[in-house]
Amino acid sequence: MLSRVVCLFSLMLILVTAGAAQRTAEYGVSIPNLPVAPGESIVSFEINVTAGAIQSVMNVPVGWYLVVDNDASWRTKIKANTTVGAAALKPEDFKQLRFVVKKNEFGDLKFKLTGTVSVTKDFQQERPIQLITSDFAVTAM
Repeated sequence: MLSRVVCLFSLMLILVTAGAAQRTAEYGVSIPNLPVAPGESIVSFEINVTAGAIQSVMNVPVGWYLVVDNDASWRTKIKANTTVGAAALKPEDFKQLRFVVKKNEFGDLKFKLTGTVSVTKDFQQERPIQLITSDFAVTAM
């Protein structure tokens, strides 16, 4: 009887582990088409990832400060801003940023990306641009 219980427990553990391996995957994420007006520069951004974690950030510009909060709840946040006005990004430079995100959907938690990018023309006033999942380019790695 005990051997049956151990066998059933082992089988359940294998199935759960296999299911966990199938639900995680890594993706490259970027923001290719930010609606920026002529003369505007990017000075900060915040990206929220639901059912995912930031694995790495590629092409981090010099003069930028980044904070990644990979919360254990799989609700991740990355915040970034310029440390000096001269480090503000032109739209073509912002397109070079790439985030490697590990997707991990489970239960009711589904993969979603949202965020805000702040732009300015004069460094006195900022204009926030809200982002939804469809604003991001997500490609399997």
